[in-house]
Amino acid sequence: MTSGDDDDLRSRAANGYVVWPLAVLDLFREPPQATAWWRLHTRQAFVFGIAATLAYFVLLALPLLLAVAIPPLAGSPTAIIWVYALGLLADIVGAFVLMGLALSFRERTLRGDLFAIPWITPLTDRLFRLDRDPRR
Repeated sequence: MTSGDDDDLRSRAANGYVVWPLAVLDLFREPPQATAWWRLHTRQAFVFGIAATLAYFVLLALPLLLAVAIPPLAGSPTAIIWVYALGLLADIVGAFVLMGLALSFRERTLRGDLFAIPWITPLTDRLFRLDRDPRR
């Protein structure tokens, strides 16, 4: 494998953390020069992307869930406005946190690091069986 191929694989694995549909594409069209390191990061980026998307959807729905779960809130327009204003603030903070995590994982992957993400890596290991053959 040439250095150019290695850089290309490293870049593809790293970009999957920021734009997780790219990791989905790489899961289905694995390059012939793929290594176990690349497979691990591609699968981990895919699971991280799905988990982050689901968590963000829950965060987006939180004001609605609170309004439905606490009926007195629905009767007060002022309370609803405050709940949704705080929800909007939480959405903005959540977006920055998730993007910061994704960019951090991308940078670590570009450096060639092998790292575990709490909750994500064990879930990835359960969902995907990784071939541990170092020759591949």
